Amino acid sequence: MIRGIAFQTRARTVDHLGREQIADCPTAISELWKNAFDAYARTVELNIYAGTEPVAAMVDDGHGMSREEFEKRWLVVGTESKAARHGTTVADRNGLKPRPRQGQKGIGRLSCANLGPLLLLVSKRSDNPFVAALMDWRLFENPFLNLSDIHMPVIEFDRPERLFDLLPDLAESLSSNVSGEDDPGRSHRVRAAWAEVERETDSDDHDAAPSAEDILTDIERLCFAPEHLARWPVWTGTSDRGTALLISGLNYDLRVHADRSIADSAAEASRKRLFETLSSFVDPFVDPADPAAEDESPDFHYAVRVWSDGSPREIVGSEKQFTRREVDGMEHRIEGRVDENGVFTGNVRAFGEMLPDLCVIHPPTDLRIPRRSKNRVGPFDIYIASMEFIPENTTHPRAEYDRYRDLAGKYYGFMVFRDGLRVLPYGRADNDFFEIESRRSRSAGREFWNHRQLFGRIAIGRNRNPNLKDKAGREGLLDNHAAKTFRELVSNVLMQSARLYFGSDSDYRRDRLPEIRKDNRRERAAEARRKLRRRHRTAFRTNLKRVSSELPPFLREVEEYLSSLEISDARQLSDAQQRLEDMRGRLPDFALPGKPRDLGQLEDTYAEYRRRYRAMREAVASLDEQVEQALEDIEPRNAEKLLTDQLSRHDRQLRARLSAWSGSVEDLLKSEYQRFRAQSQARLKEFQLEAESLLRRLASRDIRYADASRALTALKEEKERESHDIYIPYIAALESLQDSIDIEHLATFGMEEVGEMQVELERLHSLAQLGIAVEILGHDLQAYDDILAAGLRALPDDIRTGKAGKDIEFAYEGLTDQLRFLSPLRLAGQKIQRWISGGEIADYVAGFFGPTLAANNISFDATDDFRRVRVFDQQSRLFPVFINLLNNSIYWLASGDRTGRKVVFHAHGTDAIVSDNGSGVDPEDVERLFSLFFTRKMRGGRGVGLYLCRHNLAAGGHAIRYESDIEAMPLPGANFVITFRGAELDAD
Repeated sequence: MIRGIAFQTRARTVDHLGREQIADCPTAISELWKNAFDAYARTVELNIYAGTEPVAAMVDDGHGMSREEFEKRWLVVGTESKAARHGTTVADRNGLKPRPRQGQKGIGRLSCANLGPLLLLVSKRSDNPFVAALMDWRLFENPFLNLSDIHMPVIEFDRPERLFDLLPDLAESLSSNVSGEDDPGRSHRVRAAWAEVERETDSDDHDAAPSAEDILTDIERLCFAPEHLARWPVWTGTSDRGTALLISGLNYDLRVHADRSIADSAAEASRKRLFETLSSFVDPFVDPADPAAEDESPDFHYAVRVWSDGSPREIVGSEKQFTRREVDGMEHRIEGRVDENGVFTGNVRAFGEMLPDLCVIHPPTDLRIPRRSKNRVGPFDIYIASMEFIPENTTHPRAEYDRYRDLAGKYYGFMVFRDGLRVLPYGRADNDFFEIESRRSRSAGREFWNHRQLFGRIAIGRNRNPNLKDKAGREGLLDNHAAKTFRELVSNVLMQSARLYFGSDSDYRRDRLPEIRKDNRRERAAEARRKLRRRHRTAFRTNLKRVSSELPPFLREVEEYLSSLEISDARQLSDAQQRLEDMRGRLPDFALPGKPRDLGQLEDTYAEYRRRYRAMREAVASLDEQVEQALEDIEPRNAEKLLTDQLSRHDRQLRARLSAWSGSVEDLLKSEYQRFRAQSQARLKEFQLEAESLLRRLASRDIRYADASRALTALKEEKERESHDIYIPYIAALESLQDSIDIEHLATFGMEEVGEMQVELERLHSLAQLGIAVEILGHDLQAYDDILAAGLRALPDDIRTGKAGKDIEFAYEGLTDQLRFLSPLRLAGQKIQRWISGGEIADYVAGFFGPTLAANNISFDATDDFRRVRVFDQQSRLFPVFINLLNNSIYWLASGDRTGRKVVFHAHGTDAIVSDNGSGVDPEDVERLFSLFFTRKMRGGRGVGLYLCRHNLAAGGHAIRYESDIEAMPLPGANFVITFRGAELDAD
């Protein structure tokens, strides 16, 4: 008779499926966040509490678990995802639409073990008691224990404060998995298993299971405390459902965030990897103005924070990641969809111009698109934005170029998102699934796309693309037929778009680039002249103030000496010659050549300086005449000695002056040499780091040798090109100096422009003080911003949705936007974007200025055309613009004697017009109207209002201009036209 034998499962199986299966710490965190997403959480946070023994707390506001669900679902490895999906009731959805499940294998929860060995799980389902379990994942590393021998202690309780009263009992029960202090049979097996570990353990075996003594000691010293649950809504009573995971014995990747004193290269790499992996956990490329955005963008917020001494420091979070609107304005963009037949159809922007025709890219002729249900790929969306990272090739102004370059340095990558959440490891620097870098290694110019210099994503969905499945360890897609076809289709779009529009083989690039380079060279020359002019003007003003204080006492000294001068013998002649030489030697210190055409408020100071300077020269000239006359009248007996003394004095004076100049030149040359040496070393280090990354990829067999070799050559050529643009112009300048060519004279010739702003210096001083204050307070502002943002989120809904709450949110958005503009801080703010109508804007400013308009007898109206316009943007970005424009109109109308004063908001199509019947703007001022510090106001004007209007609008892709042609305008005075990006006319 044949007898069947069942498989037996060792406890180590759980370790293989969990800790060893997940690639790294950030991947483990993302898996747990996806579990929270599947539990219909709106918010999930990982809070790391610094201290002697740091603790991590991952908390969410999902539907939570009852004890039965914890035992029959959470503790069951490989839970059937379909059953779980069908089991999500309407009540469990927390008011959210149905979500496609992210979990597939039923093992994502095991990634907890990657973060730290000790886990205290606490969960609460609505209308159910709390359930808590304590576990130590190191138990599953014992190769001699059967899975059935490990028992996880689980308890229920009704009040949250009971948890820490019951924790010692949980710890004692958990210890029985090592000490075996319960069932005799199990006790014998457990003790024998740990004794076997002790016998088998080699002191040099780093992969050996932990000792029983270590585990018991750590369980006895549990460091979980109530403050670790302070961010959990269930603990604070603001929610009746959710799950919290408290973890101790944190791994290295979390410890380096808790302890910033760990500053070696490994720690920095770990911090960078966590940020790179989690900063775009939710798809940032969804366009909120798109009608389909509500379905594509999940209502899911995440954050990683470190808490030290009660203050948070946000590492990464949904409120501080970049958004599509921040990169939509880049000069190169491709956006569209690959359909079920593998055909891409979309729009293209190249070198800042939207191309009129749709881009259609067919799949490769040698690629067969699978049609069977088990192999088909399905449709997916593509979005890529980039730019020319060589400055002379870009169409972006310098400020935009710098902003995009800095953004790319932090958020670059070509990512994949499934139903709005990121699929790892795509988008990380060490992943080249779509062979972007491999192709660039063969021809960087032709292939164009560079992983480190683009923002991109592919959007797939579980329903649209059911065969694109994750590997068990979440290290990419399962390498099936669908995934292979998917990779070929995406690679084809990248290759063909580069050849058609962006790369060196593109006719469009060859046509546009020469003109762009010419414009950029002209702009760089103009900017260099402006920079030099600013330096000269600053130096002149500084020297004018210096000589204005030093010249009067010197003039009095010369005049007093001259009035008492008497030369009657050789001794007095020698003394007079010496004083004359000293005075002549000081004359160059009071000379101020190269006066700017407009000194503003220093004009009177300069005039007084000129008067005194002339008086000084005349006094010195008079002294010179008297000395010359004395030389003719007096014939000294010791003439040779006197001349020798005079020679010695001249030699000392000339030597001192030449020594001072030589010292200045030497200091500058040393400083420049050190700067260029440091720059060269930094560029060489960048090359070495990227080259080492290639070596690691080759060692891990992620790339073939041939591709690695070509990539290394391409990297070296890229660094050479970048360095060429820096060093060759500098060498040419030095060669010009060597040939005695006066570079400064050439640069400054004719650079002064008419009409420089008269009060620019004072305003620069004023804003410089503000800048210094912001810089000093920057660290504290960051912390207070996080605290304020958290406080606003914690307000009850009835307060947040009321008028007072809305006013607070509006003021907070405006404040954070202005602080973001004034300083390099990444303030969070609540970047709320919505449709805003012209009617809402008009009603708001009318209420805002109601008393002022009435007091100045100004009528204000908004036409129906204006009220029908609507634009998708932030309230804090648009409202201040119209407030500023109306305020300007009120000022100029009130300053004149005109009767029948009017201001009207009008629209032409979707362009908004702010018009008044004042005197308008002088034609000579139009060009500088939006420049910083330009103003014609006699009182209260600082010249920043219109400048901020333009920059606030530009941040949302909008533009503003002054319209001089009044024939098509509502009123004949000042007329400002705002062109909105993506504006619509309300159908009603």
